[in-house]
Amino acid sequence: MDGLQNPGSDETLQQEIGLLRQRIAELEANEAKNRAATYADFLFENSGETILIIDPYTMNILEANPNAARRLGYRRSELRQMSMDQIELPRLLDATEAETAWQSSVSGTFFYEGEYRHQDGSIIPVEVSSRLVFWQGQDVLINFARDIRWRKETEKALRQINDTLERQVRERTAELAAEKEKLEAVLGSIVEAVAMMDTRRIIMYVNPAFITMTGFGVAEVQNIRFDTLFDFSGHDQQAQADSFALGIAWSGEVKGWRKDGRSYPTILTIVPMLDENGRVSGYVTSHQDLSRFQALDKAQYSFITNVTHQLRTPLTNIKLYTELLQSGITSGKPQHYLAVLASQAERLEHLVQDILELASLESSENALDWRQTNLAEMVYQICQGNQVRAQQQQQTLHCHIKGDIPHIVGDPGRLRQAFGELLDNAFAYTPAGGKIAVEVAAPVEDHRQWITITISDDGPGISPEEQAHIFERFFRGALAEQGHISGTGLGLCLSQQIAHAHHGHLTLNSELGMGSCFTLWLPVTVS
Repeated sequence: MDGLQNPGSDETLQQEIGLLRQRIAELEANEAKNRAATYADFLFENSGETILIIDPYTMNILEANPNAARRLGYRRSELRQMSMDQIELPRLLDATEAETAWQSSVSGTFFYEGEYRHQDGSIIPVEVSSRLVFWQGQDVLINFARDIRWRKETEKALRQINDTLERQVRERTAELAAEKEKLEAVLGSIVEAVAMMDTRRIIMYVNPAFITMTGFGVAEVQNIRFDTLFDFSGHDQQAQADSFALGIAWSGEVKGWRKDGRSYPTILTIVPMLDENGRVSGYVTSHQDLSRFQALDKAQYSFITNVTHQLRTPLTNIKLYTELLQSGITSGKPQHYLAVLASQAERLEHLVQDILELASLESSENALDWRQTNLAEMVYQICQGNQVRAQQQQQTLHCHIKGDIPHIVGDPGRLRQAFGELLDNAFAYTPAGGKIAVEVAAPVEDHRQWITITISDDGPGISPEEQAHIFERFFRGALAEQGHISGTGLGLCLSQQIAHAHHGHLTLNSELGMGSCFTLWLPVTVS
């Protein structure tokens, strides 16, 4: 019986083994728990972060690690007696504040930027991660706070740099805008046409004078190749290439073309723009329409020619009759010779006087004697004074004052001269038995009060071709030359200049065989 196994003992053994295994598992669990707690304690005590354990319901600090005490300037025992309100500044979670906040629904950790108050009162900007956990039988908040003063200082420095750069950019932009406005004002005020073009000679910019001169719009001209606007010979093109290779300007007289197809003479200057490496990066050009200057040269030449011609006739006659008197020729009448000499000398005097009068009117230094003037009374007196002249030439002179004529501010002497020239012209071209009519009126034209003096005659009239030149200096029509009508050819030009000096104008209405009608328009008020 002793050699037989006891079934009950095996069962007891198995129970003991199970209990042993359970105890071993408990010991291992406790050991792992103790190791985890030991590791957590180690991290808590030695972490470089500021760690605070907080009661989430009262926001009192339950525990703080050594780094928290060091960073905040308190002892750990002092922190355990404080609430978060004493060290953390209130946070304003809106877009106007410098702090940011966000929440991660995945990790359950709340992140935000805030500010802690040091024991000495200084403020420490921090980045906080806060998580709700179960610790030692209760819910707690564990706050990990990282000092971000260095980042804030860096951000502040960057903001200052950015503000400085923005200010410099604004100032430079304002300077460039002012320079651009100044440049545009200068380019807009000069009479020369200025254009800028790239290396392909495509126009990039033009000033107002260029638009006026060529007739192209701004958008149109910026798509045009500059060379299509001018006639460049092969010699011009080679000379430009040689000049630009040396980095110097080229200038030459060429023909320019307007948008409407008309050409104009000009002296064109092209200046190459060089970059820092000395390469051509574009061109600046300027030119001016020489048509007006050529017309002035032509007018000057015509003026000199006409003056010479007008002076030659009386001088030739004076020389001829003087020689006849000196030679003692008595076949003629010496008294007649003297009369001719006197008349030619008078003609020469009138010519010189008219030239001086015209020069005086055109001079910028000329000053009119402005005063209140009764034009109606002046015209009437002049007409009355010429009645004897009209009778001697078998002509009739009629003067009509139409209604009440207001006074005018002007130069009485010049106005008398202008009317006198027009009246002399009517006397000269009205035949015997003809009629001359003078009318003074006060019409309103273009919303302005005018005084008009109209001188009409029933002479031969003026052809349309001659009407185009009637107010030019020394111009005398074919009838004047054929009929030997005396005059200098300056009277109508003088009258027109006097009208312009009074801000008025002179008009003509005439048909061949129907007489002529000159009207002097003068504004009542002159500013």
